This record gives sequence, C-alpha cells and structure tokens, in this order.
Amino acid sequence: MNSGMLVHSFDSFRAAVYEHAVIFPADRTKILSRDDALKVMMKNLMVYKQQTELAALNGARIIVFPEYGLYGLGWTRQTLAPYLEYIPDPNVEMWNPCYKPSVYNSTKVQHMLSCMAKHNSIYIVANMGARQPCTNMDPKCPHDHQYQYSANVVYGPSGDFLARYFKFNLYVNEDYLDKPNEVELSMFDTPFGRFGTFSSLDIMYHDPAIALIEKMNITNIAYPTAWVDDLPLLSAIEFHSAFAEGTHTSLLAANLHIPSAGCHGSGLYWSTGTSINAAYYYNDSMISNGSLVVETLQPFMIPTPNEIFTRTFNAFPRSKEVKVTTKSPVYDSGFSNKTHEIRINGDVYTAVLLQGPLYQLEVCNGKLCCSAMVETGIAPDELYAFGAFDGMHTEGERYYLQACVFIKCANNTLESCGSPTKVSSSYMDKMAFSGNFTTKYVFPEVLTTNNGVPEIVTNIWYYMDGIIIDAGLNGATLSISIFGRDYSRDVLG
Repeated sequence: MNSGMLVHSFDSFRAAVYEHAVIFPADRTKILSRDDALKVMMKNLMVYKQQTELAALNGARIIVFPEYGLYGLGWTRQTLAPYLEYIPDPNVEMWNPCYKPSVYNSTKVQHMLSCMAKHNSIYIVANMGARQPCTNMDPKCPHDHQYQYSANVVYGPSGDFLARYFKFNLYVNEDYLDKPNEVELSMFDTPFGRFGTFSSLDIMYHDPAIALIEKMNITNIAYPTAWVDDLPLLSAIEFHSAFAEGTHTSLLAANLHIPSAGCHGSGLYWSTGTSINAAYYYNDSMISNGSLVVETLQPFMIPTPNEIFTRTFNAFPRSKEVKVTTKSPVYDSGFSNKTHEIRINGDVYTAVLLQGPLYQLEVCNGKLCCSAMVETGIAPDELYAFGAFDGMHTEGERYYLQACVFIKCANNTLESCGSPTKVSSSYMDKMAFSGNFTTKYVFPEVLTTNNGVPEIVTNIWYYMDGIIIDAGLNGATLSISIFGRDYSRDVLG
C-alpha cells in the first residue's frame, strides 16, 4: 500500500504463535456426545496449556493459537455441533470465565482458556466453535435454530474475556458453518498496542482485514488460520509476510500443522518499511510436529526513497550492456521470442520465459503492465517466467487480482511454469520490479529456497510505492511478486 495508509508505530513486545498438530477425534463421521467431544478438545487444550506456560517463561506477552486447533478439519453441520459453545458478546457484559465458569451453561473451553491466560499473565487468542441460538422470528435462522460460527476469542492477563470475532469469509468447503449477517471489526487494546483479529480467508478481503487497519487504527493483528500452503504465490509464510509488509502492521499468524492436508507455515511478521522481519516455522514433513515461535517484535522505520534508490540502482553495473526488449527475453535459448500463457494458482498469466543473465522486460495483461530490470544467475538447466495477471481469480474463491510475478518453473518446460516447486539453484543478483497497478493495496512477496525448504528473505530487499528493489538475494530464488488486490472490483455475494 502507499504511504497514505501508514499507521502509527507500535511499542516493542514479545509475542508467540503456536503451530499445532491437532489431535483429531477417532471418527469424524460419527456424532459424539458433548462429553466425548470435550474429551477430544481437552487433549488439545492440554497442549495449549503447556505451550502457553512455555511462551510465558520465554517472556511472551501474547500467544495466538490456530483456527480449528481444538478439533481439526472435515465436518458436517451435525458432527461439528457437539464441539460448539455459546459465546456471549463481551461488549455487552463483562465476564471472566475463570472466576465465574457457571454464568453460562457448557462453557468448559472458555473456562480453560481464561484460566490459562490468568495463570500465566498473558493475552491468549484462540479459535473455537460457536453456537448462537436463534428463533423463527429471524428469517435467516437455520433449521436447527442455531448459528454455527468459527470464532476467535481473546482473554487478558487476568482471564477477562476481551473480544470475540465470528469468521465472515468462509471457504467453499465450510458449508457446516454460517456466515454472519454483518462483518465484525473486532479489536482489543493492550499496553503494547492495539490489536485486531480475524481468521484465515478473511485476510484476502477488504472486510474485515483492511477495514480494521484503516478505520480502527490497528497496528497488530492476531490471526488464527488453517492455511493450505499453495505455491508458487500463496505459501503461508510468503503471503502472510507480504500482507504485513504491505499494510505496515505486525501479523501474528498461527497455522494448523497438518502437512498431509497442506496446512503448515506459521510466524510472527512485522514490517520495518524496508523488508519484512520475521520469525517463522515452515516444515512440511509428514513426520514433523508443530512448533512454538517466540520473538520480540520491533517498531518499524520507513526509509526515505533516496536511501532505497541510492543503495539499489547504484548497485547495477553501468559498464554492462542491458538490452531492452518488450514481451520477450534477451536470451531465448530455444524458446520462441514471444509471450506465453501460463497458469499460476488457477489464473492464466501472460508471461515471457527467461534463460540468461541480463534483462529489461515489460509484459502486460489486461490494463496491468509489469516491468523488471534484473541481473540473474539462472542455472543452465533451469527456467523462469516473468508474468502479469489482471482479472478475477475464480479458483475456489472469487476476488479481483492484479499481480506481477517472477517465478521458478518446476522444470525446463513451458508447461511446468506455475506448477509448485521448492527446488532451485539459481539466484537473483540485482533487481528492480514494478507494475502500473490501479489499486493501492499491493503486497510484496519474496521467497527463496535452501535445500528444498522455502524461506522468507529479510532485510536485504526494499519496497516502496509499488516497487520491489534488491541488490542480491540470499538463497536460490523461487518467486518474487507484487500481489495486488482491487477490492472495489470483487464480486460480492
């Protein structure tokens, strides 16, 4: 986003997220009793308790747990019901579930979370299932007379119930949940900054994510998620760090750890105004476990444009000839000198192919034109694509996307460009990368790989006013992109 969206800097604070290897019920096709459902959730809550104690011992003042962390994925409306609790509105009535567990019936989960916060003097943000009753007087009331929501709940260091949030943007396979009639802008204040909270797919839409930042002066976001890692552009650590960079907020992202379902990648991401600082966990091994991430988040400092451009463009060698071409690479290496169509995360991009050291490029799709000046060390047996997309993303969810991308192709064929890969031996030496976006909401992504493990590059690239600039990335390059969202052109429904 442009400088008009900057928020106030926040105080330094120590935070934690826990990527949780959720304990599933033995049979998710069976409708359990409330007692049996509680037994499942208590197993997960005991892990939460241990991790909260560990986070507090490491100085964390807030900890975030993932979406679906108490019972896992794969439900019907009926099988999910025993795991749900009524969650009151903390803006209407103050409540401390640890002190007063019997105020509402069947709120054992809320009691446990409140006591964890109280006994460790820490803020806790967790996700759980909500059961909110309704009657036939409500024309939208479901047939079973209750709304079923994915809910974030927040507890303070004394165990007080501070905030709740009902998930607004649901994935297409979350048909066992209800969408609230109105979006909530849920926030809570701490001595170390104002926080907003939302979950998972919400991060892709204006409401509540951008609305919280722009309307409520949010500088920190507590973000439970069940994010499916989706290379090349939507890996968890890749996009979540880019969101923090693009919005100049800190993002505390706690993901589920279910590599078999593609869910993994958690972290603490904060923007310094140059490139993202991050502490994160990324492990997709089928035999891996979850992990606690604890780090101190620092205030961001925005460098001047002169500092960025002086450091970067002066790094390009003026003695070398950089040929200019549009819609084609300087070195073709057997590929026809023209644009190609490649599919990335379901979208058809206009792209040029790269196999050579020096380029000055422009490629257009719709009204978006992407430009790059790059010096690379592309390995002889590897292929990259530089592409643009301007249109409606329609695979799974629908939203209007503008993107400029530089991606590693999975192998040395055109058909593999856009397919997921975690392998590269090529590097980016110097680069300047931009697009004529029609939206101010743009998120810069830089992802490299180290022995097949994706990594976020920090502190050696710069982003300002829609331009990514670097003077040499560490690690082999997987993707560099500017991911733009034009919320005004979304199809609402």
